[in-house]
Parts: sequence; C-alpha cells; structure tokens
Amino acid sequence: MRIKSFTLIELIVVIVILSIVSLLILPKNIISTKITPDKLRDILSPNGVFYLIDKNESILLTNPIVYDKDLNIITFKKYKNKDVLFKYEVRDNIGDSYILKCDEGIYIFKPFYIKEVNSLQEAQKILNQYLPKEGSYYK
Repeated sequence: MRIKSFTLIELIVVIVILSIVSLLILPKNIISTKITPDKLRDILSPNGVFYLIDKNESILLTNPIVYDKDLNIITFKKYKNKDVLFKYEVRDNIGDSYILKCDEGIYIFKPFYIKEVNSLQEAQKILNQYLPKEGSYYK
C-alpha cells in the first residue's frame, strides 16, 4: 500500500511560486500610490498609529505643523529616541482631533473624518463647532 502525499520539494516549489507572484502584485498597489493626509484614517482603520519621523517620499506631507483647537502648536513625544514631526492615532475607528498645516494644504482631523480646508481660521471654526458646551453631561 502506497501513501499519496506531497514531497518537500513540491511544497517548496509552490511556496516559491506564490512568493514571486505576491512580490509582483503587492508593491505596485502599495508603492505606486502616495499617501495623502486625508487617506490616513482609511489606512489605519479600525486601530493604528502613524508616525512621521523624517521626510518620507511615499507620504505627501512636508513641513507639518500641528495645532490644537485654539491654534496652539502641538509637539509630540519622541518615538524610539527620534523627534516626531507628525503622529496620527486611530482607536476603535475614532481618530485624534487637531489641525494639520503642511506644504500640501491645511487639514482638519476630527473623530470620524479628515477634511481639507482653505485656512486655519476655517479649520478652527469647524474643529470647535461640535465641542460639548460647558455644563453639559460631558465633564
């Protein structure tokens, strides 16, 4: 009685073929499209953190300045002993809230969406629009 099975050589050949095919397909989708700030939430959903430590050619984000709702500049803690230029975190599909100004434009980051705006004042108005009022059940 002979047992039918795959040999080790046949399994290695199949793995090599699958690896070559995946290398030909995946990098085209990842590298050919540059990441813009308004696409970060989709990439990190539902949970994830994006750190910009230095210039990265696959990310369209140069000279970032991050502001809070009162237009105070936000600085980020170091990550692996390196200065962080920009950090965006998504937890359970809800992201951080702030304003990002970079050479590519001005973006507002609010929970549930990222939107490009024309000015810092417009961004500040939108960011403050839906904040809880004093005396509400949010404390």
